[in-house]
Amino acid sequence: MSRIKSVFQTSIIATAIGMLFPTLVFAQAHDDHGAHGANHAHANVAVDCTTLATPPWDGLPEADRLQLASLQQQYSELATPEAAQAAGFMPVIGDIPGMGVHWVHPERMADPVDVNAPDNLMFTNIDGKDQLVGAAYTFFDVPDTTAPVPFDSELAKWHDHPQFAPEGQTLHMIHVWFVPSSNGPYAGLNFHLPFRTAGVTPPSSCWMDDAADSERIQIVSFALVPPRMFGPDSPQQSAPPRPDRTEMIAALDAAAIADDRDAWMTTADKFIADLTEFERDTVAGMLGILNLNQMSSAERDEAGIAQPHRSN
Repeated sequence: MSRIKSVFQTSIIATAIGMLFPTLVFAQAHDDHGAHGANHAHANVAVDCTTLATPPWDGLPEADRLQLASLQQQYSELATPEAAQAAGFMPVIGDIPGMGVHWVHPERMADPVDVNAPDNLMFTNIDGKDQLVGAAYTFFDVPDTTAPVPFDSELAKWHDHPQFAPEGQTLHMIHVWFVPSSNGPYAGLNFHLPFRTAGVTPPSSCWMDDAADSERIQIVSFALVPPRMFGPDSPQQSAPPRPDRTEMIAALDAAAIADDRDAWMTTADKFIADLTEFERDTVAGMLGILNLNQMSSAERDEAGIAQPHRSN
């Protein structure tokens, strides 16, 4: 137990270092792999938008569908940060676009994976308050683990973080979503979340089926997140949107409500072209590094991508 906790604490420190120096991390991701160097990973796989975009996830095997419904019902009692904290969870890292804030349960991280007891809860700010949007499971093992995924769907796959584990091991993880998701119930990144935080209607999950449109959605999603440094003393680097950009955001919202794909993509192109160089670099970096981290070690090896490593 003490060894696992020590690794857990080291992992948080390593992550915090990466987040406190995002320019270096983002630059590496942008230079080495581009904004979407990991788009082929399972994190961004398009799913059936009529059965796998929103609960109750009708396209899942029955066992998974029932399990996710049970989890959501069970953890509705921990739907606020205060309740999660009282149950032994604590926040780490900060608000990550497409994931929110991970609240971890250190004792559960030391135990074998229990499908009924996720060791991470994920909260995102929606309508001005932090809301429970999903959960995650983690464990330490060798990269080519034979540990079974606790779900039946082929969409459910481990991704992993070798930079947060002892030498020779990696931290395996899988997310499950309790809210509509751009790429299904097990997506590594849910690109709907920043839209909901910004109070903007997310584009249809059906539009993730085209690589170029998916890229537009990802860029706009992360551009809606104010660029910021992490840490208690770091100044915010964002300003209120200009009136013309506010109009573009309103047009994106209207097109999503109307399910008008052409209008949304046209406006998205204008919105993306309007981004400053700083915003473009920040978005490219965030997408690059986060997509990279939603792959498994095997996927990174297959793609010829260097494995993430410790910051210290």
